[in-house]
Amino acid sequence: MTNPYKTYQKTAVTTASREKILLMLYEGAIRFVKHAQVAMQEKKIADKGRNLSKATAILSELMATLDFKSGGQLAVDLESLYIFMIDKLIEGNINNDLECLKNVEGILRTLHAGWQDVIENPRPDGVPSPKLQPEEYKKWLDNNPVEAEKYNLTKSKAAS
Repeated sequence: MTNPYKTYQKTAVTTASREKILLMLYEGAIRFVKHAQVAMQEKKIADKGRNLSKATAILSELMATLDFKSGGQLAVDLESLYIFMIDKLIEGNINNDLECLKNVEGILRTLHAGWQDVIENPRPDGVPSPKLQPEEYKKWLDNNPVEAEKYNLTKSKAAS
């Protein structure tokens, strides 16, 4: 008998948009890093290694899918971040350093929030995020009223 949860998971991934898959990868990496932290604290070496291996595999996949031609400097910067996080996971694993894992989790959460904001609130290049940068967004609106009207951007978005 097949596991209905596994079937649902497979369907969710195979039918998801590229953007949703990106968010799912970040969520998975965050989850595995969290599990590795718990395993490290509980001195469960095999569990720690398995979860760090899964988080590293996700970061490697994210790195492998970077498009340097159209992504330009952003792709280069993301590659550097992914390499840094993989190095930190390895360092944390070797030295049983919980802080290394917490640092990686923090970076992953920041990247996830940033991508989620871009996906949920599409806007022209150069427009700050009303959710993540409300003050900068309000200043941009004040300094660019014609552009703001053109794209139907309002100050009320900064409050949400």
